[in-house]
Amino acid sequence: MNLEQLTKTQMILLAVLLSFVTSIATGIVTVTLVDQAPTDVTRTINRVVEKTVERVVPGETKIVERVKEISNPTQSDLAVSAIDKNRNILVRIQTDDNMILSRGFFVGVGGQALLIVPAGAKEGDKFSLVWIGDKNASSTPIATAVEKIHSDTGVMLVSPTSKTSLKYPFVSLNQSIVPGIGQQVISIGQDEGRGVTVDFSNITALIDANNKEGERRFIISGGKGGAFFGGPVLDLQGRILGFHIGFSSETKDSTVVPLSTLDKLFGSLIAVEKTDASQTASVNKSAN
Repeated sequence: MNLEQLTKTQMILLAVLLSFVTSIATGIVTVTLVDQAPTDVTRTINRVVEKTVERVVPGETKIVERVKEISNPTQSDLAVSAIDKNRNILVRIQTDDNMILSRGFFVGVGGQALLIVPAGAKEGDKFSLVWIGDKNASSTPIATAVEKIHSDTGVMLVSPTSKTSLKYPFVSLNQSIVPGIGQQVISIGQDEGRGVTVDFSNITALIDANNKEGERRFIISGGKGGAFFGGPVLDLQGRILGFHIGFSSETKDSTVVPLSTLDKLFGSLIAVEKTDASQTASVNKSAN
């Protein structure tokens, strides 16, 4: 085909055809590249960004500038964030062959921790506390002694037998977050084979044990299995709501003791020292 022999109309039609084919090819390449992109890239592309460009010129109509970014984090995003905020407070008691006897987390900057009471333990018993925390956690076990056991909850407070210059990350028990029925929560556990593990569930009930003030509990639909006993239960912002104390094989639910209850039971025994934000696992604020 000789292009010089084409009429003006034919040239226009040919240009339109080439433009159409080019658009289709560009679309196919773009979709292919997005499908092959890493998760972080696609997450950025999928964000909804609303932006109004505005400026103020004297004597002209005033235009207000607003930039708004909307993102929709997935459950995976929330789980990763929750672990990052709180895994550095995790501790456990284990045998020489690494069998876990008890799980818990730091509640004091000096190394005090709450854990599930191991079988046969009593006040005054000594245990070596392993700080699993994060990659910066000390591999040297912490020599501790049982300071108090609360038999109704099966929770014990241990304190180091000697002072140390280390400042441990911890969560303060003096909180006022009120969990709500239906609220989604994240349980963090320690599995002997898989290491740190998480589970999503919902709060299904709020109860007062024996109708006594300071003995509140809340029930969650997940956190099944021994790996979660003694672990923290968080809200979706990564704030710690309570301490996992057990799972019912009949109801398939788990029981959690709120931080406010633990504060009434053990708070007076925990030394309060001045800390900075880097030592606190997550800053819990009141929820209205």
